[in-house]
Amino acid sequence: MVLPFHVSCSESAVGLYELADGRFQLIEDGPIAPLMVGPGYVLVENRLADHLREFQLERVRFVPATIWHRRTGQEFRTHERLVVGQQFFPDQINDLNLDGCRLLGLNGEYLFASPELSHQLRESPFSYLRFSEGLKGWAANAI
Repeated sequence: MVLPFHVSCSESAVGLYELADGRFQLIEDGPIAPLMVGPGYVLVENRLADHLREFQLERVRFVPATIWHRRTGQEFRTHERLVVGQQFFPDQINDLNLDGCRLLGLNGEYLFASPELSHQLRESPFSYLRFSEGLKGWAANAI
């Protein structure tokens, strides 16, 4: 059985809160990771966004993102938001179309890649990306 791969980042980051104006506010002081996934958002560093564009991913839009540090007033334009149009729920994981290179969202809160895309990304210079097949371990209790 072919399953999608959960995509995560090995680098730590603080959480984000999406503001009404579309910016993302850092919840606390701390690092901004090259990949940040949370409730309703996926932000990737600009270099990774450029790399992902090469795959002409279906149902994925790229939108410039602004990350705002409220305490300092500093704005970062180092990331793009991925709007992932293909969403699924845990009970649908065995019924997904995983042909070719695809990104998928689970419950609007987790990022998954098709096997082919995960293979391509493992071969890329983005060594901070981590992959785990299906819902093994990490998600069994989180969903």
